[in-house]
Amino acid sequence: MNTNSKLYFGEIIGVYMILLLYYFIAEHSSWFVAIPAFFMSLASLAHSRQGGWAIPAALLFSAIGDYEGSLHNFILQILFFAIAHIFYIVDFMPQRKMSKVNKALAVLPFVYAGVFLGILTPKMGNVVEIIAVVIYAAIIATMGASALMLDIKRKWWYVVAAILFIFSDSVIVFNKYIEPVNNASLWIMTTYYAAQGLFATLCLLRRQK
Repeated sequence: MNTNSKLYFGEIIGVYMILLLYYFIAEHSSWFVAIPAFFMSLASLAHSRQGGWAIPAALLFSAIGDYEGSLHNFILQILFFAIAHIFYIVDFMPQRKMSKVNKALAVLPFVYAGVFLGILTPKMGNVVEIIAVVIYAAIIATMGASALMLDIKRKWWYVVAAILFIFSDSVIVFNKYIEPVNNASLWIMTTYYAAQGLFATLCLLRRQK
């Protein structure tokens, strides 16, 4: 990575951190929640020739999901996040390795999703929401499995980002349907933004060769 690339990379991360600070300090309950992911979608899209288009698309649909969440449109929020995860899967799938170890690891997100849904769905009364959450869980589990099957440089950072995303969404539905979580918003948003920032950063690092 040359000096100019390091400077550009540092500027992108710096702006992202400033947006996060502004959100947590001043705008934690407004539409501004969508701006950090939207910014990172633009930053990664600007260099999509080397890094690919799927992660920028995932970040864009995540930003739309953030906006719908700020309006308390839960079903639309799930829909747009599901689309975002499909784009992450599209990005990961061509880079997977079908080894025995990777296949075994890929089962873990589905086991977690199955156990979690077994606890969650009896607490939910709305059939539409149950269907939406089950479909979403299957999609995000597939995203996590796809990350675990990667055969690329920095694989485990992708896995960390996937785990953070799954954790964030788990807290959302646990807090909503099972039991209130202390400082739920802080847990949800810090892990969510960490996941999105990490995915975007890894996408940007693909270009620095």
